[in-house]
Amino acid sequence: MLIGGKKFDLRIYVLVTNYKPLRVYLYELGFCRFCVEKYNNDLDCRENMFVHLTNVAIAKQSANYNDKHGGKWTLKNFTFYLE
Repeated sequence: MLIGGKKFDLRIYVLVTNYKPLRVYLYELGFCRFCVEKYNNDLDCRENMFVHLTNVAIAKQSANYNDKHGGKWTLKNFTFYLE
C-alpha cells in the first residue's frame, strides 16, 4: 500500500494489561511516517534510500525533506485518510 505514491510505516503504541480476557489500550498519539521520495520499482532505484526508508535521520539528508511536518501524519489523520 502506498499513500501519495510513497511508502510509509506506522508507529502505534498499545498497552496490554490482561490476556484473559484480552484488554488492550491504544495510545491516540501514534503516527505515520513517509519516505521522502515516491516509490519506484525500477532496478536503478533499489539503492535510493529516500525511496525505501522512513527513518528521519536519513530523510533529513534529502533536498526534498519538509522541515514543517517532517514527513509525518498523526494517527488521526491517517485514519481519516482511510475513511
